[in-house]
Amino acid sequence: MKKLLTVLTLCSGLICGNVSAHGDHDKRGVISEQAAISIANKSLTQMTFKEFGFEVGKLDDSWKSVTSANFTVVSAHDSFYIVSANNIGNDNTIYLKINKNGQVLEVSHKNEF
Repeated sequence: MKKLLTVLTLCSGLICGNVSAHGDHDKRGVISEQAAISIANKSLTQMTFKEFGFEVGKLDDSWKSVTSANFTVVSAHDSFYIVSANNIGNDNTIYLKINKNGQVLEVSHKNEF
């Protein structure tokens, strides 16, 4: 009986210790402005291959040549960044609303977020 109680106590201690050691996994990291630019660059490149349901639709191939130098963080809000991408080849600017956890929320030809 003593062995059974010892095993149960030991097991419950391990389970409880494991639960308290992993309590902060639901907190998400906040991305930097540079990370937002990188995400915007990758997203626009992907949008030259596929339609993702944003206002701008599928982009033409000239957007493949846009580099990170063509991206600027226009504004930083509490929960998102606004990043502009300027395509010099066709004199067009696209704005991306990127959540601070890295998710692209909206893509538009106008900065009206």
